[in-house]
Amino acid sequence: MESDQFYNHLQSFTDFNQLVDSDHYELVPEDWVVFVTDVVGSTQAIQQGRYKEVNTMGAATIASVQNTLKGFNFPFVFGGDGASLIVPQKYSAQVANELISLKATAQKEFDLELRVASMKVQEVHELGSVIEVAKFELVHEQSIAVFRGGGLSLVDQRVKQTPEKYSVQIQSQDKPASLQGLSCRWQPIKTQKGEIVSLLIEANSPNLTKTYTEVIHHLEKILGRSLEEANPVNLETTKYHSFFENLKSELKTKSHLKKGWIQCVIELAVCTWSFSLNLVNPFFESKKYKKSIRNHSDFRKFDDMLRLVLDCSELQKKQIISFLEECYFDGEIYYGLHSSEHALMTCYVPSTKEGGHIHFIDGDNGGYAMAAKQLKSQKNLASQKSYLAA
Repeated sequence: MESDQFYNHLQSFTDFNQLVDSDHYELVPEDWVVFVTDVVGSTQAIQQGRYKEVNTMGAATIASVQNTLKGFNFPFVFGGDGASLIVPQKYSAQVANELISLKATAQKEFDLELRVASMKVQEVHELGSVIEVAKFELVHEQSIAVFRGGGLSLVDQRVKQTPEKYSVQIQSQDKPASLQGLSCRWQPIKTQKGEIVSLLIEANSPNLTKTYTEVIHHLEKILGRSLEEANPVNLETTKYHSFFENLKSELKTKSHLKKGWIQCVIELAVCTWSFSLNLVNPFFESKKYKKSIRNHSDFRKFDDMLRLVLDCSELQKKQIISFLEECYFDGEIYYGLHSSEHALMTCYVPSTKEGGHIHFIDGDNGGYAMAAKQLKSQKNLASQKSYLAA
């Protein structure tokens, strides 16, 4: 089997609790390249109430590369204020150029600075880490990647420590980023239980499998149901933005369209008419598509840490914090938690058919980005204690 087809041929699993099962993972080949993006100054943008725009750049990273590689299947993970993805070396220049175009779009249309960096998987191995990947199936023909081995965390750390070494410097060919299919048309999704919790959990024990298994089991015990039941995506009470609000948003990501712009406006008008008025759409099964969005969402994922966006009660949130604090003080985990009243959803919809779309989920008012601050603070404190003890 050729190296560039290894992910395409990787068998998926359907039970999220099996993310610790080694049988599902394969080592990413050395001749692949990791790309990471993140919004510089995302905390300030959050304070300005611009977290939806920050989220858009994270999802745009994935959408633009998907569009550029035209159906080639590669592993990626959405992180809120950025994203990580891995592609074969032969596509690296093409991807780098596309992400530089996205960086220009972020600056011009959103007034955001997007950091774009890369590292060869071979270098990750040389630095003592590995990247293993598995495929968690959301629905038939639509999966998300889960990662372990510490390699992605190492890349993120090195990129931020020495950005000048890993920053992508390819000159853009002055072409716009390819963002067809990217949209943010739904209003924030209000909690049904009381709290939308954005949660990051990173194991800090020798037995990672045991730690993550116990954490997931205990979270499900607190929630009284599987993690799937805490999925915050419920569109029964969520509204579509107005036509003019969506048009303003789409202008930022699709202003380069010429011949396709009229078609885009018509499509937007039809969708707004269908979803806002809850009417039957003669062009596609809008009600079936709306119902399927929940199962096409990435509210739970794993990339060297658990990333969860959960809808829970205030009591359940307190119980989750109490449990995580106990694990933290026992030295088993680091964690970060942020809560709000709404979840944010950014959509990539090349097709409305089953398996043809994916929806990136985060908490409002900072979500993963704010949770990451708490987790990093815990890790920094642990490093200081280790240094003083030495």
